[in-house]
Amino acid sequence: MLALTLAITLFVVQVVDATTIKELDRIEQHLGASWKSGDCDGWGAIIDAGWSVIHVTGAVLTKAQALEMCRAGTGQVETFTIDEVSVRLFDDTAVVTGRTIVTTAAPNPETVRLRFTDVFVRRSGKWQVVASQATRLMP
Repeated sequence: MLALTLAITLFVVQVVDATTIKELDRIEQHLGASWKSGDCDGWGAIIDAGWSVIHVTGAVLTKAQALEMCRAGTGQVETFTIDEVSVRLFDDTAVVTGRTIVTTAAPNPETVRLRFTDVFVRRSGKWQVVASQATRLMP
């Protein structure tokens, strides 16, 4: 009986983990899509008020600064791809890593490739990004 209870518990935990991993991947995709489309409020809704990012330039940006960049629309985004997503769960905290490839629109298109780390915290059942870091990849 104990073995059956343990097996059921492990199965439930795996299903919950798989669901959470898919949810976090979906959130990452939504972050990219909302930034690309200029939906700055949609992007900002997923970002915690105290969030900051270590940008590819090495600068530390706050949520307010990132929202200002989003609203300015500088370097209109032509393509925004997020792939190679990996999720590590720690109860109500998750570390998500992946790769982003962004291409800006004409007249001077530029492609930026980077690796990212996003730290998520689940509060009241809702995941929010609390810290991020990006490292530029060489072409």
